[in-house]
Amino acid sequence: MSFLFALMLFAAPDFGLDPAWQPVADPLAPARAGKVQCLDPDPAARGCRGMAWFDLRPDGGVEARQIIIFPNMPAYAAEARFRLRREGAALCGMLSETEMASHRVVHSRAPFAPAREDRIIILFREAMVGALWNRKLCSHHYARTGDDLMQEVGTVDGQFAGELMSLYIWVDPKAGWRLKAPPPG
Repeated sequence: MSFLFALMLFAAPDFGLDPAWQPVADPLAPARAGKVQCLDPDPAARGCRGMAWFDLRPDGGVEARQIIIFPNMPAYAAEARFRLRREGAALCGMLSETEMASHRVVHSRAPFAPAREDRIIILFREAMVGALWNRKLCSHHYARTGDDLMQEVGTVDGQFAGELMSLYIWVDPKAGWRLKAPPPG
């Protein structure tokens, strides 16, 4: 193990996670292999509450597209596009005007058509702007040995943001996984 890699592992924040969760040095290696991120997976139903696709650019930048089902409105989802960059093992970005313009609310079935419920879009954008506008967002990734399930932990301006934590797996886009609201309860 190189000294720099060892330093990165030992210097990485642990966010109070169980010690079995270890930092992932290259969180986008599966994306380079053509995989899609499935957030809050339901393996029995091959469902994901959210999905993310990553376009890795030659200059090291990352374009991410993410669709996440609203927990209180399962027929609707938020679609967002982000520009990210690597900072050590973390992926970081800032919510900009261009990215806000790309956010939309989508409805129900594929292909996801834009929702006509302007009020939902307004509330969604107000919440995003109020919480995240011009703030540095970073995601830190953790895995357990022998487990496909991974943990993403978010920070806003360097501070832990528990609401940005999620569990995910990487899936083959041709394996039949799809967006699906989790069962109520």
